[in-house]
Amino acid sequence: MKLKTLPFKKEKILSALAQVVAGHCDLKSGVTLMVGPINDGQALLCQATMVKALVHASSCLPVPTPERDNIFFMDSGPARQLEQLSATRAKLGLIASELKKCEFLKRATSSVLDWTSPAAVFILLNLKALKSGGYVFLTQPSGTEPDFRGLLQLNRMAEEHDTRVIMFCPGVVDSDKYSSVANEIFVVTPRDPNPGYEQAFEISCPQLASSLSPASGKVLCCIRMGHDGLESEITPYVADDLRTRLMAILKADDWSLEKIGEIVNLNKSNVSRKLSFVSTSVPKGWDARMLDEWLEACGLDPIESEGTDDAGSAGDDQTAESEDYDDGDDLDDLDCVKPVARASRNERNTRNDAKPKKKNR
Repeated sequence: MKLKTLPFKKEKILSALAQVVAGHCDLKSGVTLMVGPINDGQALLCQATMVKALVHASSCLPVPTPERDNIFFMDSGPARQLEQLSATRAKLGLIASELKKCEFLKRATSSVLDWTSPAAVFILLNLKALKSGGYVFLTQPSGTEPDFRGLLQLNRMAEEHDTRVIMFCPGVVDSDKYSSVANEIFVVTPRDPNPGYEQAFEISCPQLASSLSPASGKVLCCIRMGHDGLESEITPYVADDLRTRLMAILKADDWSLEKIGEIVNLNKSNVSRKLSFVSTSVPKGWDARMLDEWLEACGLDPIESEGTDDAGSAGDDQTAESEDYDDGDDLDDLDCVKPVARASRNERNTRNDAKPKKKNR
């Protein structure tokens, strides 16, 4: 592909359409369910991302989260499994000095507890952490649906003490089922990561869904492992797939729909349809190098500069000359001879009349 590189604009703010979202109230006290098609490992990564956002008083989550002094983790399971969980959290950077407000509580059991079962609810109701007015993180066994009665008991106690219980339920995908029981519900969905990141997931709040603004109540969390633990980037939701995000960035950078279509191999109408109600901003430091990274991640051809265009055209001319070159070997040309159409009867008669006739002896 031979396209001229367009100039890059400075970073822009989101369009007015993406900003037409009413101010949301803070995360409610009580039980918040985190459901979605994720496994235990993805739930742990999402949990670590949320905790770091809470510690740094970040407002990048779908719903503003009030800052609190106490963040508790309540874990259960066999002793060996609890040791492995602690080591994993250390690698993620959750035991760093800057996370002093985090406290890890453990309860050794034969298997991971269902925190909505009567026995587990009894343990939690007598826990000081549930009465601290802070955050309490729980993780259900994978695929285990919470019990309604246990949720109601935990929700009532948490509301009474202004505590926010964040319960991860990996493998549970029916969010509507618990809309009347839990105070808050978020859906975690794996997504394609932006270039430079290893994994990504979308956190969405179904109550904030809007047909006029697909980004309402959604954020994209891109994560990777760094030297000091888990590194994350939380940005407003743009699209599920990476190619549509690239098209939105180019549109925000004042690229025409025709040029965008040439990049992604789509016509103008399809580009316009995909970018309907989609908005984003130009990333910081956006330049030709970053564009090449996005193109490579999307499996698209890089954009060649003007100097490369001349070299490419010269190469094309040489290729054309080499194809027309004849080395004099007629045997090689036999396969290339075009078939001759069969002559009509009148043409054959005309040729026969023109030939000299032989004399009879």
